[in-house]
Amino acid sequence: MSTALEIAQKIEKAWSSVEPPPHEDMGYFITGWGKDERHIFLDVRPVDVDRDDSDFLVADVLAEMSPRATAAYLGPYLMTFFEDLAFQEDMGFFSEPMVRGSVLSLLSLPRTWSDIRPYLSQNCKEALGEAVAYILKSHEILKLDRPLILSLEKLSRSIARGIDWEP
Repeated sequence: MSTALEIAQKIEKAWSSVEPPPHEDMGYFITGWGKDERHIFLDVRPVDVDRDDSDFLVADVLAEMSPRATAAYLGPYLMTFFEDLAFQEDMGFFSEPMVRGSVLSLLSLPRTWSDIRPYLSQNCKEALGEAVAYILKSHEILKLDRPLILSLEKLSRSIARGIDWEP
């Protein structure tokens, strides 16, 4: 199995061809509560998001975006999540609690897969499948509770059914 950093690299490669969502899918940042974060996302390719920007690191916006925008910007959140998980595996503690919470919360929502699936390329689906499998493998270090594990297992099965991929 891949390492956390290798998963982050696979996600970056998979999302490298994803373009910024159209403005009609970015209403949260134009007219909604997300106006303060618009500079991070609006007209920015997902792989070009400034993941070191303090606004990005505390922006809990994934579940607030349209499905197309969520599918696009899940990539940089996953990259940051896995880079931080690699840091935790090496150093013994994690440093990005907001990113971790945003990613795990989104992935555990029952509607996530059905909402974002139509907007993910095959490469993104495969990378997401590997990411979820790694999260499940890392459940102890991540301190995941049983309900979250069950939600992620369900997501993993859904991804596997949707893409000829075996967890």
